[in-house]
Amino acid sequence: MRQLIIARKDLNMSPGKLAAQVSHASMAFLTVQIRQNAKKVWKYKTYPSFQTEPFTDKRMPGPRPYKHGDLCRFSKEAYKNGLDYFTARPIDPDDLSAGLELCENEYDCYTAEVIFPRDVYEEWIQGIFTKTICEAKNRNQLMKAATLAEELGLKEGEDFFLIKDNCLTELEPEEVDEEGVGRTLTCIGFRPLPDEVAHQISRKYQLYK
Repeated sequence: MRQLIIARKDLNMSPGKLAAQVSHASMAFLTVQIRQNAKKVWKYKTYPSFQTEPFTDKRMPGPRPYKHGDLCRFSKEAYKNGLDYFTARPIDPDDLSAGLELCENEYDCYTAEVIFPRDVYEEWIQGIFTKTICEAKNRNQLMKAATLAEELGLKEGEDFFLIKDNCLTELEPEEVDEEGVGRTLTCIGFRPLPDEVAHQISRKYQLYK
């Protein structure tokens, strides 16, 4: 498997700028899942007594209690104090059986579930992170890669990602969004793909020089 990234040549990006944009393109398939699934660690919603929100289950109709005794107790105390949320953390991070303790809004940690197809994990993440970096002469040629990808059944936002710079340094905006933020398309990055799929796109481009 390999990850294909195509960057625009006509922007004349400095080596540092180019490296940054290619890095964005390489990470996109990971960061999109992290952003979608990230949750603050230790934050819990408060419910009356020892209960969580209602859910539908014929075997257990009505509200379902927290499974952890400490969370039940903390939820009840928070509810009495008129709080919508409470935060708790492990007393000993290395020994979860030691129980939990209340803490004060410590939202400095996040957790996120990231799902990989089996071949991506076993052949790429557990492999050598094979990448191919190609060049596009201009924006139109870069967008042809997106068209080729869609013809192969790949989806934008899942299988490939258009990388747009916020133009805070050396690039000038070529488009302005509804919020008045100017951006310029710099790269297209693909999730790791089987070689034969990646080659169907990369063969239309030459390696970045």
